[in-house]
Amino acid sequence: MRKLSTMLHLFRMAVIGCLLAAVSGPVLAAADDVATVQSDPFPRPAELEPDVRFWIRVYTEVTTDGGLLHDSWNLNLVYEVLRFEPDMPQAARDRQIAAAKARYAALLRRFAAGDTDNLTAHERRILRAFGPNPTPAQFTDAISRIRFQLGQADRFHAGLIRAQLLERRIAKTLKQNGVPEEIAALPHVESSFNANAYSRVGAAGLWQFMPSTARRYMRVDNVVDERLDPYRATEAAANLMLYNYRLVGTWPLAVTAYNHGPGGLRRAQDDLGSSDIAVIVKHYQGATFGFASRNFYVAFLAALEVDHNADYYFGPVTPLPDAESITVETPDYIPVEAAAKAFKVDMGALRVLNPALLPPVWSGARYIPRGYALRIPGNPSASVVAAAWERVPPAMRYLSQRGDETYRLRRSETLAAVASKLGVPVSRLLAANGWKTAPSLRRGELIRLPPPLSRADRGELAAPETNVAATAEGTAATPAAATVAATVASAAAPAVAARPERPKHPDSNALEPAATPTSKSDTTDYGVRDGDIAIVQAAETLGHFADWTQTNVEGLRRLNRLRKGESVGLGRKLKLDLSRVSAAQFTEARRLYHRRLQDAYFAAHRISGTQQYVIKRGDSLWTIGRQHGDLPVWLVTEYNPDVNFAEMRAGTLVTLPQVAPINRQ
Repeated sequence: MRKLSTMLHLFRMAVIGCLLAAVSGPVLAAADDVATVQSDPFPRPAELEPDVRFWIRVYTEVTTDGGLLHDSWNLNLVYEVLRFEPDMPQAARDRQIAAAKARYAALLRRFAAGDTDNLTAHERRILRAFGPNPTPAQFTDAISRIRFQLGQADRFHAGLIRAQLLERRIAKTLKQNGVPEEIAALPHVESSFNANAYSRVGAAGLWQFMPSTARRYMRVDNVVDERLDPYRATEAAANLMLYNYRLVGTWPLAVTAYNHGPGGLRRAQDDLGSSDIAVIVKHYQGATFGFASRNFYVAFLAALEVDHNADYYFGPVTPLPDAESITVETPDYIPVEAAAKAFKVDMGALRVLNPALLPPVWSGARYIPRGYALRIPGNPSASVVAAAWERVPPAMRYLSQRGDETYRLRRSETLAAVASKLGVPVSRLLAANGWKTAPSLRRGELIRLPPPLSRADRGELAAPETNVAATAEGTAATPAAATVAATVASAAAPAVAARPERPKHPDSNALEPAATPTSKSDTTDYGVRDGDIAIVQAAETLGHFADWTQTNVEGLRRLNRLRKGESVGLGRKLKLDLSRVSAAQFTEARRLYHRRLQDAYFAAHRISGTQQYVIKRGDSLWTIGRQHGDLPVWLVTEYNPDVNFAEMRAGTLVTLPQVAPINRQ
């Protein structure tokens, strides 16, 4: 049974949709008309107060040279504050933690046996934490819940310093997108405001986006990773947070969904019949709703308090020097050294201002992509920017991205096919390899590739028009250019791998996102219901179900009493034959199909926002997608999980993502 709050939300939306349809027919509405920012969007329930206080201790009392040994469920029970010797190896730390856990496990077994005599004051405090009449089972169960939480006070303090250059801009971006400004404090939880932070599970940047989710909103490839750009990543985070809010209905749940995914939170709402964050945190028992997901909202509340009262917890926070900057659009594929020289910018400062450009760009193995929003220090006028681009000689303005130096021939591939695939004339491939005519080639042979053409090669001397996107309060993500230039490595960076090397000890918060086979934005239920039933989703056919169950279409037709040629529509209940595969194997194969479908789409598109559409008579799911940027039907259904597209009614208000193509070169 759908939760009451969602029903009321849908009822309100339907009424609004009908009124709009009655007045003016189908309409498109601004995205921020949907999500209204409440006066108190982030309540702090009394039931969660001990948990909030625990995270305040983590963020302010104990550094990464120590931590809290605690009960993973009752955060009010902290057994001991552990301290490590400076520069203690991780293995030695692990041994110290294991020894402490063993001591308290022995104490809990002693309590379970009824031995509570001759206790120290410290042991009596622990005993009292279990209430007036604890049972032996309570003590025994608590043994498996002994957990160690690394302190974060030094990281949080460093994050407060970094946040001064970013937080105002982040808050403004969030507000412009209809998201509460308080969420500007969330990077304290995710990355300690370190734009270069990586987690152990592959999340990156200020907002710790996983690659699959990031590619919906940003460019992530071997040349550019916009997760590392705090400004682009903030725009993406606003889009994702607003998407979460639309699906779960409250901001506390939207924040939790940032870690756990909105699909999981919707299941929690259904299971408990509640949207109360305290009820869900304390009572939801979802298989993947673990410690990180349960604590994400309370950790955010703690970070918000510390952020707003930094002087109380840390004393005066020393500000970093501010650095004004603007973005300029690159007119061609340009070597980074040429851009730095044209704008008379130190390479170290340029690198700090453009963290999304990956090492191959800085080593010269790739060029700055055409159309890239390059951030430069200062606030030069449009004429100064145009003059700078004119200083880049035509021989350094390339018409395509620099690629690999060689290409390995595949089975049955001809030279003409390679030329067509790479977008170069056959004559240039012949010249690059010293051939007059195409030789007989075999699979696996290496072909030398010609360098990309420049404007000088084409005889194009005039510089094209350029765009300048000034940001009035734009600041560097790290110290001012003049300060950074003295501390950042020299201009010519050595050649490195296509990806930044991840640190051995990732500088991100311990609350890592729950890893899922598909994007956390995907709310679709791919599982098997009681009676071996699956609900048909968008972009699925009877042939797909035959493949996933390793059966055949004819057998599925007989099992479901389908006529020959009859298709299975969206939302239909389909009986499965699971005699050859398990339910888990079926679900995994189904998820893999959808993940590949989504990955292929977001390799060429990204979501820039949303719009509202009122369904009119005669609409179908296919026509709605076709009329709004050729949206795939699975993406439309993902944004509207509560709409029954199999029985659409005129006047229903739906949310449609605004999607733009992305140049991956």
